[in-house]
Amino acid sequence: MNTDKNNGLLIISGPSGAGKTTLSHALVAAVPDTLIAVSHTTRPPRGNEKNGIDYFFVSKEEFQELIDSGEMLEYAEVYGNFYGTSRSSIEKPLRDGKNIILDIDWQGARRVKSLFPEAVSVYILPPAGREAEKRLQLRQQDTDDTIDARMSSYQEQMSHSHEYDHQLINDDLAEAIQQLLKIAAFS
Repeated sequence: MNTDKNNGLLIISGPSGAGKTTLSHALVAAVPDTLIAVSHTTRPPRGNEKNGIDYFFVSKEEFQELIDSGEMLEYAEVYGNFYGTSRSSIEKPLRDGKNIILDIDWQGARRVKSLFPEAVSVYILPPAGREAEKRLQLRQQDTDDTIDARMSSYQEQMSHSHEYDHQLINDDLAEAIQQLLKIAAFS
């Protein structure tokens, strides 16, 4: 990935269980000066999640203040909680020559692409069948109700994959990482 202002930005999206976070962390480990933008959310932390590392956990009121002040680059309500990326979380690192990965949904990706048209966008697809649901259950971070909600929106989320520069099926992690490195021009 190029380190010019708009070319150091990689957007990764996909349905729950596709492996976006795993692939993002693999890119960070493989490519110097690459980081994942830390998003804001109004949902409570899960498990061992840490504020400022996994997300910035804020109240709905604080999130609304960020929106009102123009600080949110993109945001959306997903499963009853708000998620979004602040301008400051990507603008300074980009100026400093860092590559930034945005792990965001299709709504946020659409907004970021309108502001940064040179950003590379990749839609991650899980293997066919019930694999996405199995992955959600195995990670043991969500309740059964949350998994059901995520799976019920699966087809709607998938309907936006054509809006991305690239689609990548994550059925073999090592292969998916190599393909993502090529797409992002890291190699």
